Amino acid sequence: MTTHYHLGLSVRGAIRNGEWRGTLVGACTDGDRVLTADEILTALLDHLQQGHEVIPYGVACDRWDWKDGCRGHPKESP
Repeated sequence: MTTHYHLGLSVRGAIRNGEWRGTLVGACTDGDRVLTADEILTALLDHLQQGHEVIPYGVACDRWDWKDGCRGHPKESP
């Protein structure tokens, strides 16, 4: 049996490493509008305020934990 995990982003890590100024610019959107670096930082700080340590890339899966990320999805090996 294998386990599949969805990717997540450490909110504190993204802030500390400055990803909100570089890597995330152009990748974060609000509908059709691309967020600015300042808007990304505000969103990350809002997540921390809500107690979210890890945020999902895309939509959170049904086993998402805002402290640790995806808890894994066991799959049968072919």
